[in-house]
Amino acid sequence: MTAWTATAAALGLLAAGYALGAREAGPRLLSWAEDAVTPGWRTWKFWPAAPIILAALAWIWTVHPRRSLANVRAWRQPPPPRGPALTFDPDWAAKRRVAAHQNTEEV
Repeated sequence: MTAWTATAAALGLLAAGYALGAREAGPRLLSWAEDAVTPGWRTWKFWPAAPIILAALAWIWTVHPRRSLANVRAWRQPPPPRGPALTFDPDWAAKRRVAAHQNTEEV
């Protein structure tokens, strides 16, 4: 391979990478795969989308193993306990009038 051929190949790869990045093919493909996998394995879209999802998971676990493990651990945690239910105070109007009256007397 000559120097001109190598340079042309490198520029071609650079242009192809730029074009794919500008079109955002990866995120669009992954979004389609997520939408196709969500209904379940009985649809025809599941089977072409499953390898894309598996490749994305393998990439994430390879590139960010600690963050991926932290996300899995956080996902498996139970939700925090709920607070007490809100209650209605039947005397709220009377208390409001008293508080407003007390504030006007001080002025």
